[in-house]
Amino acid sequence: MWHSGFRGRIRWERGSDLRVSDLDGDAERSYRLTVRALAGLAVVLLAYPLARIFWDFEIDNTEGWNAFLQVRAIAGLPLYDTGSPYFFNNYPPLSFYLVGALSKVVGDVNLAGRLVSLAAMMVVCLAVRSVVRSAGASRLDGWFAAVTCALFFGCLLADHVGKNNPQLLAHAFVLSGLAVYLRGEADARRAALAALLFSAGVLVKHNLICLPLLVAVDVLVRGPARVRLAYVATGIAVAAVSGGLLWLLSGPGFFTQLLASRTWDITRAFLFTTEILSQFQAPLAVVGLGLLAARRIRPAGLILAYVAVALALGAVFSGGAGVDVNVYFDAYIALAIGAGLVLHLAPFPMARPVMALVVNAGVLFYAPAALGRFGVEMLGEMAGREAMFHDDIAYLKGIEGTALCQSHLLCLRAGKPAFYDPINALQAMIMGRLPADALTGMLRRHEIAVVELIDPPKHAEDDNPGALVPPPRWMDFQDEVFTVLREEYVLDRVSLSGRFYRPKGDS
Repeated sequence: MWHSGFRGRIRWERGSDLRVSDLDGDAERSYRLTVRALAGLAVVLLAYPLARIFWDFEIDNTEGWNAFLQVRAIAGLPLYDTGSPYFFNNYPPLSFYLVGALSKVVGDVNLAGRLVSLAAMMVVCLAVRSVVRSAGASRLDGWFAAVTCALFFGCLLADHVGKNNPQLLAHAFVLSGLAVYLRGEADARRAALAALLFSAGVLVKHNLICLPLLVAVDVLVRGPARVRLAYVATGIAVAAVSGGLLWLLSGPGFFTQLLASRTWDITRAFLFTTEILSQFQAPLAVVGLGLLAARRIRPAGLILAYVAVALALGAVFSGGAGVDVNVYFDAYIALAIGAGLVLHLAPFPMARPVMALVVNAGVLFYAPAALGRFGVEMLGEMAGREAMFHDDIAYLKGIEGTALCQSHLLCLRAGKPAFYDPINALQAMIMGRLPADALTGMLRRHEIAVVELIDPPKHAEDDNPGALVPPPRWMDFQDEVFTVLREEYVLDRVSLSGRFYRPKGDS
């Protein structure tokens, strides 16, 4: 007989178990509506970095740093000997040449880098979908994983989307390699192509070693002899050719700067990691337990290892000076893939809409603040920031002599050469590669005509002598620099880009 409920009907057959009919259909419709609603939220959130791409102000100072090197790349100038002993390049060269080439089409290197970043994020999301589909998941499960990845970036990492920085380009290459590797049965040609894409990713950002290493282990353990040979041989060949070309083009400069030591702080790593984990309690529980239960089903075990190793590497990298949340991008992406796989393998279809929302609990919590920021900036904030940035450019252009800019794009737009790289120069001084008084000596001798800084860290002695002040999250200058600035320079301007100091008697 038939029993009517609110929306579903369950048919009871004598001598058999309950058989779910319409309830499964209702669960599928609810899941579909949930994915569509999340996709709509992702589109709205990503409208902010899309709109910001075309405004001419600096998102952060890595944009101008990259733009300086992209300009040098298209001009055929050396990338690892910039003409200044205080400006360093510790990144592989591929992104600088790719973005530099695109800039010839769009007309500006910074805009080209931003467009590449946004396109790369989309490629990452599509690669996430492809990986989930390779497990036999439905199109809807694949799109859910892609949408989850887009939400992570659009809500939690919006400042890194559409920014002139090579991180997302590197991930696009690497995730495309994983998608190629998992597409169908083991095949030598796919293994070789995956190794080639992994190599391209590492030639963009050298610390993206998580997936290449995991796939290498998977190939060696599971792959037929031809697949192993193709993967390993391709990787070795690309490494040999790339290393030889880099040595011919830059000599030891590339290897010296890439391998330059820097400080590492366990406290910073701990605090950074706990901050990231606080955003992912719900997805880590759902994805971690789900993948653990399904670890014998390919590629659930590989993605479980991806989540674990990505978090471990992120924790290690986060203790290094100058690093940002991008060291955890692999963890964000791995969780998005894992979410799609777990929902595909969920034994109870009726739970899938709830699981989809739980996985995105952090996003839903932060979304109102992200949308509020978007609204404020679109209602005039971005126009104001662009106008003030252009005023700062005009001010800087009017000053002759050497300029030290913490905002590298400001110096580039003002026609000032790349002179001082605060993060890497500070590390060079701490580690003994530069004299400890390299910068303070130049300031005391008034060799720098203008210094542009973000607001300096607050000194305890200014208001409360003897008080303890927590260390800053990022440290670009020694404390002595601010002491010398107060003694030898005067504050000449305060604007969007921070504070501008001129030597006493010269302003």
